[in-house]
Amino acid sequence: MEIGKINTLKVLRETDIAYLLTDGENEIFLHKKEAKKPYLDNEEIKVFLYSDNLGRITASTKAPLIQLDEVKRLKVVNVKPRYGVFLDIGIVKDLLLSLDDLPEDLSKWPKEDDYVFVKMIEKHERLFAHIIGRKQLTDYNPNKEPLLENQVVNANVMYLLEHGLVCFTEDFHEIFVHRNNFRKKYRIGEAISPKIIIQNSKDEYTATLIEQKELMLEKDALYIIDYLNQHQGVMPYTDKTSPEIISKVFHMSKSAFKRALGSLYKTKKIKLDKEKTILNK
Repeated sequence: MEIGKINTLKVLRETDIAYLLTDGENEIFLHKKEAKKPYLDNEEIKVFLYSDNLGRITASTKAPLIQLDEVKRLKVVNVKPRYGVFLDIGIVKDLLLSLDDLPEDLSKWPKEDDYVFVKMIEKHERLFAHIIGRKQLTDYNPNKEPLLENQVVNANVMYLLEHGLVCFTEDFHEIFVHRNNFRKKYRIGEAISPKIIIQNSKDEYTATLIEQKELMLEKDALYIIDYLNQHQGVMPYTDKTSPEIISKVFHMSKSAFKRALGSLYKTKKIKLDKEKTILNK
């Protein structure tokens, strides 16, 4: 008998509300609501075994979306800050991705309807979801079709790094987006549509979430205006500020920052000083 997997068990007897199943040593509860049909004593049936809320091993006749030691992309159905996030695995009980696997900052947690890539693990006869390493995810589907340069793909954010974010497609392609190539903060599990820039290796790519320069200029300028409004109309950043600081504060390149500043200056929305930029009121 293996928890987290589909087992073939024999019907021991029927009760008012359930069938009792056995592997020859243990008795397992199968609620009649889970039964696909009436079962006869000694009939063999295939069931998925999991622990219920009281820690009792319980059977389900539904085929789960994931089994023990498998890695799958699963949908978030509930978020509980005290425990973690719960994932739909196709049976009556959801799978917990513990807060121990998630960032301390709740704003970086997945939300309902997001998707995350996890492995099912077992601890003390209870099943959990677990976030595994990037390399393990990338290697999980070795036969995936390659992506093309300039292709826009659907993916979900999985790792938030200092210099950017790493997302994965449903086929387990790994895609890195540098922080200069996006403008907002993202959370784990969030759906994005990156555009492939270059293929780094067989399964790893670099991409961007920024639209073409002409479309981004206005958005970058609005981003700077919004920053000024949040800081009393003054910021200690100018066209002389280092690229490293601009990248860290504004998530844009030095050239994009200078283009946006120039646009705001030409339209007289800002004043430029040697050591600061001032919002015109």
